[in-house]
Formats: sequence, C-alpha cells, structure tokens
Amino acid sequence: MKKGWISSIGGLILGLIISFFALEYDGWKIIRHNRAGEVYQVTNEIDVNLITNSFLIIVASGILIYITLTLVEK
Repeated sequence: MKKGWISSIGGLILGLIISFFALEYDGWKIIRHNRAGEVYQVTNEIDVNLITNSFLIIVASGILIYITLTLVEK
C-alpha cells in the first residue's frame, strides 16, 4: 500500500520535473493580422503531443520508482 502511494506521488513529481526540462514547451500561438498590419485576433492552442508525452513520462517514472522500491525491499 505504501509503495503504491510513494510511487504515485514520486512519479508525478519526478515526471513533471523531467517533462518541464526535457520537452521545452513554449506554447502555440496563432496571430492574425488585418490588411493594415494590426493584430486583430490572438489564439492560444493546447499542444496535445506535449500533454501525451508528459503523461507517458509521469507513468514511466512512477513504474520505475515502484520497481526500484520492490527491488530494495527484497
């Protein structure tokens, strides 16, 4: 029971840190101009690939922590 909680929380923290530094998200922004060159619309979009990759890194780090705790326990 304790290994599950530790690996979940540790995987979340470690996965978010790895995702932040490794994936380098800078945001998607679409800027539309009118004929005079003035900005009339700015659209911010979500990067689905970033979210998917971050989720996979978090899950992988949680599994790695669980396996490590299991090996240390034996």
